[in-house]
Amino acid sequence: MNNQTLSGLVAMLAALTAFPAAADAEIRFLNPEGLFKPSTFSQIAVTKGAKVVYISGQTARDPTSKIVAVGDVKGQAEKVFANLRTAIESVGGSMKDIAKITTFVVDLQPDDRVWIGEMVKKHFATPPAHTLVGISALAAPELLIEIEAFAILD
Repeated sequence: MNNQTLSGLVAMLAALTAFPAAADAEIRFLNPEGLFKPSTFSQIAVTKGAKVVYISGQTARDPTSKIVAVGDVKGQAEKVFANLRTAIESVGGSMKDIAKITTFVVDLQPDDRVWIGEMVKKHFATPPAHTLVGISALAAPELLIEIEAFAILD
């Protein structure tokens, strides 16, 4: 291991240990001066304390792994958000605990950001930090949208 790698690891460990105990857990959503003020997501999610939950990319699969709303990206998005809710609730959290999402959409078009933003606002009281990515395909050809998430719990 070289000195640069070691220095990076030391800095990362220092950052990870800088947060207080879980009893002081919180998420603050920010849109600082100098960045545009989006209405459908927050530019930054700052956390302290707590347990971090990483939720794998959720797709439009029901509990039997059947893909729902085939050919309907908006219908699939509703199932994806329902699956996110199920995932976070399974560990004692709620949608308000989600700090960051990344949305992957097959053949994303510029205007898609409008309906996607509306869905985010529908499912989150305060929109989390959000990255929207257009891709050519997901794991199965019938899947059109996938969302992964990071949450902070007490």
